[in-house]
Amino acid sequence: MAGTSILTSCTLEWVQDKGLCSPATVTALTNLGYKQLTTIQLHAFPQLLAKSNTFLHARTGSGKTLAFLIPTIERLRAMGFKKSHGVGALIITPTRELAQQIALVLKPLANAHGFSSLTLIGGTKLTGVDLKNGAAFVVGTPGRLREALTSFDNTRLPVHNLRILILDEADRLLDNGSHTQHVHKIFSALPQDYLSVGTSDRISMLVTVLQTLRKKKIIVFFNSCHSVKFHHGVLSHFSLPVLYCMGQEKQVRRSSTYTKFLEMERGTLLTTGMAERGWDIPGIHWIIQYDPPHKPEDYIHRIGRTGRGESQVGQALLFLRPEENQFIDVLRNLKVELEQLEFCGNLKDTQEKIDSLILDNMEIQQMAKMAFKKFVRAYQCHKLRKIFSIHALNLHEVCRDFGFTKPPMELGQLT
Repeated sequence: MAGTSILTSCTLEWVQDKGLCSPATVTALTNLGYKQLTTIQLHAFPQLLAKSNTFLHARTGSGKTLAFLIPTIERLRAMGFKKSHGVGALIITPTRELAQQIALVLKPLANAHGFSSLTLIGGTKLTGVDLKNGAAFVVGTPGRLREALTSFDNTRLPVHNLRILILDEADRLLDNGSHTQHVHKIFSALPQDYLSVGTSDRISMLVTVLQTLRKKKIIVFFNSCHSVKFHHGVLSHFSLPVLYCMGQEKQVRRSSTYTKFLEMERGTLLTTGMAERGWDIPGIHWIIQYDPPHKPEDYIHRIGRTGRGESQVGQALLFLRPEENQFIDVLRNLKVELEQLEFCGNLKDTQEKIDSLILDNMEIQQMAKMAFKKFVRAYQCHKLRKIFSIHALNLHEVCRDFGFTKPPMELGQLT
């Protein structure tokens, strides 16, 4: 929160030297008469440039608009965002006057980097507005943005590559009035994530993702109870706060686990389709679908477990093998937009730890064998078997995912 002093001693040249903004931005700001950072800008720049979810609170006239606009421009510039990518940043504000003010401040800065901008506000019609190509920056009021994102023709805003979402005057947008209803509809139209992962890298990727999100509250879905138990055994050895709950257990234990997870502020629950419907746990930050859902509708029910509770917003991650990307088209036909994530890193050390754990632990070995068998069986009877095809599975790669170098002999013929 900004203090009583608005301006700091940090000049624009200092900001550039620290790598907080580019020369083009500094030139544009200088031409507009700016010389120094305000307190809220100094606090906000490092947080937003580090891609952290950030809440800014400052009094009127303290430079809050530039505090979120400048890092947003710099982030899109750094990632090489192009016109063909559609909408890069979406800014929602409660009134048309605020939207126009933001657009006025944004325009010269966006122009300095060749970025386009679009303003969508109440009192104006969308007829004749070029929504199909979108703009790098879109500023708008809730009702008009909802219309632009949820219309059933081909003129909807292209948000499949959206990178940044900004709520200006968030308290007014989320006060459970008419704005809040529009904002929730806007959220539902924004892209979810999915992650294309090679078969043999899935478990090491899961460990890496959960280590990254260890301060969040997460539900991970699997397609069998045996897979839940096996992955719980592995993840527990990585010092991750992991619980599990599945249909084969007695009701007393299921209820106990549910209550414990309900009360946790952070941690991960591994479960099966039993948790797809009816579970109401506020504060879930992430839903991870590690195994493919049996039906497209199951995907929607699963992600419905996140973002529950007043003013809550959640995120979803779907693991897919590269050969299964057709499932994305199925979801898009249900008006679910997804964004592909790319992982750049080395999973070798994590996989070696998993292999060593399974090799040395007889109990986990037995769980791995049954989980492997159930995983393959799930593909044999999948309702979308043209996409999730047993014939497209490389069983040797699947074995690596369960810590084996070859299919366990005692399981017999599985295909």
